[in-house]
Amino acid sequence: MHVRMKASRHIIFAAASVVSAGLHGRQTGTIGDSYDYVIVGGGTAGLTLASRLSNDPSNSVLVIEAGLPDNYEAAVMIPRFYPGASGFAPGTRYDWNLTSVAQESLQGQVVNLTQGHAVGGSSTVNAMIFDRGMPSNYDAWAALGNDGWDFESLLPYFKKSERFTPASPENAALFDMTYDPDCHGFEGPVQSSYLAWSHPNNTNFLNAMEGLGISTPDDQGCNPLGAYLTTHSIDPRNQSRSSARTAHYDSTLGRANLHIATGQQATKVLFDTSGENPRAQGVEFSAGPDSVRQRVTAGKEVIVSTGALNTPKLLQLSGIGPATVMSQFGIASIVDLPGVGANLQDHPFGLTLASLSDGVPGNYELDNATFDAEQRDLYYSERKGRWTDTIAEALAFIPLFNFTTSEAANRLLSAINFNTSAQFLPPGTDETVVAGYEKQLEQLHSIHHSRSTAGMELLYVDGGRSVVNILMHPLSRGTVLINSSNPFLPPLIDPRYFSHPYDGQVLVESLRFNRELLATAPIQALGAAETLPGAATQSDEEILAFIKGVTSTEFHYSGTCAMLPRALGGVVGADLKVYGVDGLRVVDASVMPLVPSAHTQATVYAIAEKAADMILGQRT
Repeated sequence: MHVRMKASRHIIFAAASVVSAGLHGRQTGTIGDSYDYVIVGGGTAGLTLASRLSNDPSNSVLVIEAGLPDNYEAAVMIPRFYPGASGFAPGTRYDWNLTSVAQESLQGQVVNLTQGHAVGGSSTVNAMIFDRGMPSNYDAWAALGNDGWDFESLLPYFKKSERFTPASPENAALFDMTYDPDCHGFEGPVQSSYLAWSHPNNTNFLNAMEGLGISTPDDQGCNPLGAYLTTHSIDPRNQSRSSARTAHYDSTLGRANLHIATGQQATKVLFDTSGENPRAQGVEFSAGPDSVRQRVTAGKEVIVSTGALNTPKLLQLSGIGPATVMSQFGIASIVDLPGVGANLQDHPFGLTLASLSDGVPGNYELDNATFDAEQRDLYYSERKGRWTDTIAEALAFIPLFNFTTSEAANRLLSAINFNTSAQFLPPGTDETVVAGYEKQLEQLHSIHHSRSTAGMELLYVDGGRSVVNILMHPLSRGTVLINSSNPFLPPLIDPRYFSHPYDGQVLVESLRFNRELLATAPIQALGAAETLPGAATQSDEEILAFIKGVTSTEFHYSGTCAMLPRALGGVVGADLKVYGVDGLRVVDASVMPLVPSAHTQATVYAIAEKAADMILGQRT
């Protein structure tokens, strides 16, 4: 059995090809030339899989990860330094530093697409909100041809990944926080808890939402509709980030049957084409464009878990994808799968900014060096205070009919038109992908009419100085396509934000709802006054222009290797196996056929937990 090496060092090892790579573990050893499972990507899904598969000592597992482990920096671990608060992640070594192509509907704007480039992937750099989508979201997955992916079937895997800590008795009473133990896991590896410091304005927010007909659910795990304080992937014992790295990497460093090669980028999946079906037999990888390419063999499976932006790129480089694209770069087609890189979905947002009365607590207080130092000392001595706070705790997931009028909602739903919506897909979209999109529209139309899912998420940020509206179920679809045969060049990522007019119209209505929220008595008690877009911005056209000028992403890229029937543009089946080949699965956010109305990390953990059981032939 192969022996692991120290996590704190980059070790040079000899492979069968006599090439070196970085390997992390506790003991010095030699990497083999063959493993049972080779996992590409040591992120949220990949590390979950590695941990679960290597629980069986008879399985040998290699993880190939392009990033490095973080150094437990304050910017990584402490909630106060969420991305954006300190400039952490974007543009650093922990980010892939990807960008979109110029967005036509955003006047040529290029959007930064942060994705974690580290052991732990995006769970190392995200804002740590840890929530689930509506049950109807996952039921729609099943209705699209994926038996076993409905909410009831996924709930055991949500629970398996989670170690839930209820709110303190004080906060539970103050913010009406209840929970159902049947909806949560209490022994999982990923911490799920409430912030130690809650903004006092959260009470105003919850009362205001109640007055607008948006109530607080009894439990957000099984019923996340409504307004409440959300859980975060924060360890309540020390108020620090809980990530795939802390949950699944640090705890497995002593396993002799698990190797994690870091600083190594997969360049292609290797196939044996001598049989009836091509079979994934290994992975080629390298430390960089000027380094020697190495190869490792997978005896059982290759599993690709590099996320919705990089997984389609790797498959296309390997000959799995739209043949018309791959042929442009001299890549022989192993399987012509037009859905690889299609169906890109994301959560774009708009926002309203407001001023509050002097003296109302806010992030501005941390600009005072003395106060910030006091809060730093309080954090390190007692794990309390403002350094335990992150970007947002109070939020609401709101059905379409609750944040606009019935007349406006019905007008918006009429835009989900099966006969005309396909015109808003990218030019030349394959007919199978078009067919899959039309099936998605049927599900979206149904769940919005049932009022069982959220059309919009509202984040109440900095005590209400910023109210952020996020579109939960966009109709726009984008693409991820290679632009070269060079694996070290980024793909062309085109989210095509607002390419379907429905998306912009929903956000216009959501900003109008913000004005209703700001006008409520509980929010007016804080002295709230809109500053952006401002009272002069009134017409739909003016509001939409404002949204397009400020919009960005929640970084919830998904759908680019969709779990759908092949005739509907699918890339993987309900078993997550790639169509047309043997020995190859995809396990990450790219398999989601529809992005859920949630922050995606908890769903990705659940997908990986379910995949591990499928691979091992178990059932949780």
